Amino acid sequence: MSIIDEIKKIPKLYHAKGCSISQIKDAQKSLGITFPDEYIDYVKEYGAISFYGTEWMGLNVDGYLNVVEATKQEREINDSFPIDCFVIENLGTDGIIVIVDENGIVYSFHSSKKEKICNSLVEYLQLCLERNN
Repeated sequence: MSIIDEIKKIPKLYHAKGCSISQIKDAQKSLGITFPDEYIDYVKEYGAISFYGTEWMGLNVDGYLNVVEATKQEREINDSFPIDCFVIENLGTDGIIVIVDENGIVYSFHSSKKEKICNSLVEYLQLCLERNN
């Protein structure tokens, strides 16, 4: 089950324009990390997505949905932000954000507490869809 196949199934999906390999490389260099393959596939195809009140960070967007801006901002305000992670979603509740490491493992993060949620982005996508049903 690929992340792209699963995203394609979402009705009323809003998305940015997909991005180029050079944009992805620039973002990785800027953050000093390597994105997992699933995330690269996602941003190449969709840039950033929004559905049912869920917003995933990505590329080809400005402001709070830009993965580089969001991750750098979290690193600035929280010294304990894991250096090998990037922000995928800000839940907008109690300062909880959802982050992903270079291996594609998804965590919730609050203050300095990192808690594993899912083994992959496609698994996390399923959780997002379930919470909105």
